[in-house]
Amino acid sequence: MPTVRVDDGVNLFYEESGQGMPLVFVHEFAGDHRSWHLQMRFFSRRYRTIAFNARGYPPSDVPPDVKAYSQDRAAEDIRNLLDGLKIPKAHVCGLSMGGYATLHFGLRHPDRALSLVVAGAGYGSVPGDREKFRRDTEVVARRFEASSTRSSRTDRPAVTPSRSGACR
Repeated sequence: MPTVRVDDGVNLFYEESGQGMPLVFVHEFAGDHRSWHLQMRFFSRRYRTIAFNARGYPPSDVPPDVKAYSQDRAAEDIRNLLDGLKIPKAHVCGLSMGGYATLHFGLRHPDRALSLVVAGAGYGSVPGDREKFRRDTEVVARRFEASSTRSSRTDRPAVTPSRSGACR
């Protein structure tokens, strides 16, 4: 199972396919590297495509300390992934949570980005909406805790907010 060890010792799982200019996919909260399988299949015809699981999404490491998770850390994980794979620059495409990490990566490391695709990013980032975001997040977290969030099989997706009805 391929992993890259990032600067704080966390191992990030990744999959890659194809050859050419690197194109990194950064998943959303309710997904993982598998969320990008159709894009990986299509773009690997022309690009070296890479999809990884963020920290906290097995088989990447799940650090127990909440201080190991932040927007800063997510952006640095993208940079560390590139470093670990010896990629000087890449196209980076992120969705939702991954879009926000992609945006911060681009702002911090513009010299490492060939281009950025930032889709559906920003929920929880508007100061006036933070309290609603926290309440919504608590509801989703309680629903996760009440149901099994991890699949015992790797060939089917885990229960996620969109699949469990938490986002309806």
